[in-house]
Amino acid sequence: MRRSATSFLLLVNLIIFGPLSARAEKTDSIVLRNGNRITGEIKSLENGLLTYKTDDMGTLSVQWEKITRISSKNSFVLEDVRGARYYGVIPEAIEPGKLVIQTRFGPVTLDIAEVVRISEYEQQFFQRLKGYLDLGFSLQKANTNTQWNLATEISYLSRKWKLTMNASSYLSAQEQVKTTTKNSLNLAAARLFKNRWDGVFLVQGQQNTELNLALRVLGAAGVGRYLVQTNRQILNAAVGVDVTREKYYDSASHETDMEALLMLSYQAFKYVSPKLEFSAYLFGFPSLTNAGRFRINFQSNLRYELLHNFYVTLGLTDYYDSKPGEEATTKNDYGVTLSISWSVT
Repeated sequence: MRRSATSFLLLVNLIIFGPLSARAEKTDSIVLRNGNRITGEIKSLENGLLTYKTDDMGTLSVQWEKITRISSKNSFVLEDVRGARYYGVIPEAIEPGKLVIQTRFGPVTLDIAEVVRISEYEQQFFQRLKGYLDLGFSLQKANTNTQWNLATEISYLSRKWKLTMNASSYLSAQEQVKTTTKNSLNLAAARLFKNRWDGVFLVQGQQNTELNLALRVLGAAGVGRYLVQTNRQILNAAVGVDVTREKYYDSASHETDMEALLMLSYQAFKYVSPKLEFSAYLFGFPSLTNAGRFRINFQSNLRYELLHNFYVTLGLTDYYDSKPGEEATTKNDYGVTLSISWSVT
């Protein structure tokens, strides 16, 4: 009986912890241009950087263009510049600069330079999440000025879906001056198809005192395509329709509107010094039920390396509404941020 119980516990331990232990062995391998071979664990490839976990050096961000060979006994999802996706393990290729993925239909050989995305095939949900959180707060006694800002983004990528949530919040309060607040929440889902096409779904909530907007809720659906997708830049466009429900501070009623959705986004990244990261997102909302109304949301961010690990960041946002609420003081609400930072990485 004791032997049976022991065998049962060993079996349970193997079932529950066996896969995790095997994954934690870090048997993946990459070979760099200088000939160095590094053993570790492939986590992901995105925007030209391979996230690679090692025992001795921690988690590394390796420039994809510096890798000549890569291999793993674990299953991954790969995507190339043409939008084709492959699923399987990655045996080491004989020829440098090539990548072999063993799919269920047989081996496929790709140029390493043409692979733009890698994600773990059997990864747990929470392990696929990526994101950031920025918080800022200031209080000045001299003029009783209080400011608060928050920005966050979380993304999730699977075989067929890419989900993104981002939110921002801004408050500026001062005695004898009207308090300014601006809040937004965006939930986006993209159903990935072949040849870089995707179905786009968007839910959005906004509030902006500068535009007299108490609340806007938007739901949209459309179709998009990655026009350019490389390890240096990404250009994406989408069209669709949306329905909005709006409440203004000077009105007791809600307004419902139907709009066309036009979206264009661009990202560029260069990790050879001087490093450069740039992103820009442009949304256009021409109204289909309110003649002459047109809304624009624009956001861009540029991070440039002035000196080694010394960066300057310029951010720009602009919200335009050709027909805002009656008490709105302007049709535009824009903001510019400039910051300087130093990184030890």
